[in-house]
Amino acid sequence: MKSISRLAIASAIFSCIGTAGIAQVSNSLYFMHGVPQSNRINPAFQPKCGFYLGFPAAAPLRMEISSSSLSYSNIIFPHPTQDSLITFMYSEENKQAFLNALKPVNFVSSNLGTSLASLGFRTGAGFFSLDVTTRVDGSFYYPGDIFRFMLYGAGEGETYTFDGIGTDLAVLNEISLGWSTGILDNLHVGARAKMLFGIANFSTTRSALDLFTSQDEWIIRSDMMFNASLPFSEIIYDEDGFVEDILLNEELENPDPFDIPGYIFNAGNLGFGVDVGASYRPIEQLQLSASVLDLAFIRWNDGVNDVSFNTEYSFKGLEINPFEFSEEYTFGDYLDSTLTQMGDSLLQFLQFTPGRAYSKRLNTKLYLGASFYVTPGINFGLLSRTDFLPKKIAQQVTASANFTTGRFINLTLSYSYMNSYLKNIGAGLAFNVGPLNLYLISDNALNLVFWPYEARSANLWFGMNLVFGYKQFKHPEFRDRPLVY
Repeated sequence: MKSISRLAIASAIFSCIGTAGIAQVSNSLYFMHGVPQSNRINPAFQPKCGFYLGFPAAAPLRMEISSSSLSYSNIIFPHPTQDSLITFMYSEENKQAFLNALKPVNFVSSNLGTSLASLGFRTGAGFFSLDVTTRVDGSFYYPGDIFRFMLYGAGEGETYTFDGIGTDLAVLNEISLGWSTGILDNLHVGARAKMLFGIANFSTTRSALDLFTSQDEWIIRSDMMFNASLPFSEIIYDEDGFVEDILLNEELENPDPFDIPGYIFNAGNLGFGVDVGASYRPIEQLQLSASVLDLAFIRWNDGVNDVSFNTEYSFKGLEINPFEFSEEYTFGDYLDSTLTQMGDSLLQFLQFTPGRAYSKRLNTKLYLGASFYVTPGINFGLLSRTDFLPKKIAQQVTASANFTTGRFINLTLSYSYMNSYLKNIGAGLAFNVGPLNLYLISDNALNLVFWPYEARSANLWFGMNLVFGYKQFKHPEFRDRPLVY
């Protein structure tokens, strides 16, 4: 067994993936029915093939990150008169513009998914699909007052409110079975049942944190609570009830292949969910659709701990005697030692206690779409997406132009409003070479060309499939339709 340092490394990796990776569902995919995995975004959509088989880890590999408030241009930007770059720290005006971009509570949300298995096939009862996916869903929340404190320092008699700071991170595996069928000639419905296996979770349940500053002392008051499920670790307490060590299980150091399924498909952290969708054509040229994804929860029961940080800590400043310093013991050494002692004092109030099982829902998403077909191969789509995050509802709107030559090539160009930012230009390409289907889709791809510093979100879907059965099945969209009725 290894000590807490090894767990810290693992936690850092999870945090980087969960809050700073790039990841999730591309809106531009919604109208690309030439991609078999478009049924992931609406279970009612049926691929135009009779059978598909996805390549492991690439059916698809999907990534997204989004920021509610800040972009690169809020931090680094060109000097107004000189040929150089400056930061928001350059002037008082720049600092204030940076703070104005922040909300009382801001977030960075990220999702990552990779497919372990993906296949679909058509029968007389409808189209069936089976997917096994590893997911990392994470959101980090931070208050704007943190930067006010960092930029202007501690004022006399000031109170800084850091309420709302926290994180929601879940690592899980998902096994899903989907089905779609036509009820009428112009109405398709679909559903996907999901079984979820939680690998790890860390989530904030209560967040109250204040800092009062004066010339005599700083007072930190906190009332914070977290839920954690860490099945791969063991927490060792000392005789006073404080955390003495956090150890990783020996099986993770030299894993037995037969033990791995027990970690990645952990029935101790079991959850269930469903996706539902519908697609309706009131007239031949118009397709209306809707879907709800991730109506789901996980019951975290394995390796559960309650983590609390409750304190009222007084810091009365530094007592400096310049005669104590020398070449061997500098002021930097003294400051480092003092800050370490302060950190150790605060960490004493961070307590792990064995916890009860708890349930957490996944971030539910609602899609509403409309697509107008000018010809069988050209349509224009409008999509509304609503994300129900733990502490916020986020809204996105995407308009797209979609082109298809049938089986060989599918193209899309999209324009999206995301995270209060208007300029998101995306593109998608899917094509077939024999039985090989390849696709690459992003809602923000062209931002790197036009506005590389302004984007608040980025996502990417990449996939590879083997597809068969186009000749045996002809999709209704390929029917000849008159242009004017």
